[in-house]
Amino acid sequence: MKKARYTKDLPRRLYTYFLNFGGMGAPSLSKFAREAGLTLADVLCFKEQKKEFRRACEECSEIRRDYLIDSALGKKQDASMTKFILSAEYGMGEERESLGTEPLTVTVEVVGEEA
Repeated sequence: MKKARYTKDLPRRLYTYFLNFGGMGAPSLSKFAREAGLTLADVLCFKEQKKEFRRACEECSEIRRDYLIDSALGKKQDASMTKFILSAEYGMGEERESLGTEPLTVTVEVVGEEA
């Protein structure tokens, strides 16, 4: 198999892919790699070796995070699954534990006419 070559336009292509994503689910490095004719291993290697590509990946991570949150708020995706994904990918659970704070408990009371 031929070794993938890094090109100067790859960070811009990655950023544009995430910004304009319209496929199923959420944008990911894996989906970008397939569309760009690369492997995920190639993309991860570029991320480690190329500063500009690493910066694009970090920005795309934030775009993905916003995409997931917006999809959950718009009820396109299940909010519980989105919370799970965000906790796993962005270490939200670890951060809460390291701060030593208690989990937030919310009680909702529905007030209205009974049938």
